[in-house]
Amino acid sequence: MSKEQYIALPEEYTRRELNARYREIPLKDTTSRLLRKYFNAMANLYGIIPLHKAKEIIFSLSPKLVTQDEFLAFAEIARHECEGYYILGGDELYTDVRHTKPLDREIIDVTLINESIDLFMETKRSQQDKPYYVPDKKHLLEYEDPFYCEDTPEKQKLRAFLKERCNLNDERETAVFEELLYGVRSVAVQTGDVLNHLEKLGVQLRSRRDVERFTALYSAFHNTTRMPCNRGYTPDEMMQMTPPEERFKSLSLGPNIRKSLQTGEMDIEDFRKQILTMELPSEAIRFDLLKQLADIKPSTPQPEKQKKVGRNDPCPCGSGKKYKRCCGK
Repeated sequence: MSKEQYIALPEEYTRRELNARYREIPLKDTTSRLLRKYFNAMANLYGIIPLHKAKEIIFSLSPKLVTQDEFLAFAEIARHECEGYYILGGDELYTDVRHTKPLDREIIDVTLINESIDLFMETKRSQQDKPYYVPDKKHLLEYEDPFYCEDTPEKQKLRAFLKERCNLNDERETAVFEELLYGVRSVAVQTGDVLNHLEKLGVQLRSRRDVERFTALYSAFHNTTRMPCNRGYTPDEMMQMTPPEERFKSLSLGPNIRKSLQTGEMDIEDFRKQILTMELPSEAIRFDLLKQLADIKPSTPQPEKQKKVGRNDPCPCGSGKKYKRCCGK
């Protein structure tokens, strides 16, 4: 998106003022609480969802809950409430959007724009053209808890590994798992960053075998977890919905890889060689990856890599001796 971005948050009302405004609609307290649960659940499951789509889902799951006018009146007041979501229009997110219709405003998970708009933009880009996963009412409302995650076999195996192989007690394991869950759901965290993140959390993997086992378990958990970037679908479900001939038409270098290449943390030439030698579904994908790589400009000049001297090569000091008999002793 080329829009110039900024964030203008609505004024936050006191609880007393909120209650008074809700009574003016008028809505029963039970109705307001249920709508609030729906909005929080949708923010956690979808990350970003326009009010017109939220209305469509709520009306399908709770047909007699509210009228459209009542829904819009609630959403207008909820914009000024401190919850796990914001309700914002394009005119509050971009400098060049003058007006947004009420139903076109979006329910947005607060974690996507708490510090900057970057996570919001990347999530929105990832969601493009994807359908919404719509569970039944009971299942959807479970996502009111920001740390709710379906109890899949992949989740159970990962948590068991953290307890048994990492020697974590229940409280510590829960805290580490919640950090991993946030990483799985966030477009900002790449799978390759997880081991470093685990180390920062103070979790030590005892052997190479444990590293390989954890990586496999985390990958399986990642692929079976519902994600905002997929509008509630898991990566495995998205793959199944994609026709086989469409599945591998393109691959994209993630934002973290791009940043590492730009800063010199990853060597561009080494990465190019990896692309040239790795197994890919088609040469068209290889060409596209090389094109993406060519568009990346290092922010600082990368140091020229020195050729490694073999033990039987002439010593670079100029003595005429083999390296292993001279400076390589």
